[in-house]
Amino acid sequence: SALSRRSVMDSVATARGRRGAPTAAPPPKEKTQIGRGISLLVHSSDALLFFTLVFVVGVSSGIIENFAYVRMREVGGTGREMGISRLVSSSAGAPMFWFSGKLTSALGADKVLVLSLGSYVVRFFIYAGMRRPLEGLLAEALRGFTFAAFWSTGTIYAHKISPQGMGATMLMFLNAMYGGLGQSLGAIIGGKLQSKFGTVKTFIYSGCFDLAFIGLVLVYLGLKGDSSSFKNPQHLGSPQENNEQNNKRK
Repeated sequence: SALSRRSVMDSVATARGRRGAPTAAPPPKEKTQIGRGISLLVHSSDALLFFTLVFVVGVSSGIIENFAYVRMREVGGTGREMGISRLVSSSAGAPMFWFSGKLTSALGADKVLVLSLGSYVVRFFIYAGMRRPLEGLLAEALRGFTFAAFWSTGTIYAHKISPQGMGATMLMFLNAMYGGLGQSLGAIIGGKLQSKFGTVKTFIYSGCFDLAFIGLVLVYLGLKGDSSSFKNPQHLGSPQENNEQNNKRK
């Protein structure tokens, strides 16, 4: 009947109106978490060093990933040699993800991260000094081994120092410092250096910078001694927060 049709139409209109009605915006929890995470990072010298180290590794990765094959071309490399190099890199990296946890437990996060940056120094000098395309295979194998160890160790360390409920925030910082800022800036810096000084000098200068930074990191770790959180990672935040989180995990 006409009455029933009108009732149905009114019900549909009411439902549409409810769907289209404005809803209250959710509280800005993400912004609060990020702001709190930044505040905690600023007040922790170990955390600042860790993320700075990740950033430097990211910059080094951005330079190498964008200009290693340019260097290979300069010494007569073709697509065949580049394919072999990438295969060696991938083959070396895959097993390392499996054993990286044991390596971190045996050596400690500080040593694994320093060795990872040290591998970039070796890779820079290998690329700078190579005269034939396949001479870069050692550098590619190092890439596979060290990236797996670096990324696994960095992820574990970032998780261990994260305050309660901020694990995802710390991993976001890790990814941003390495990929978002580090690699992007590395590509820009590498391009500027390569256009002005050439590929060989770009790798030499980059290797020397990383070597100097490793020296600073070693001095810092030596001064901190056993109190460094690299040896015994602690959650960022107040002692009360740390005790509460440790009790929950137990």
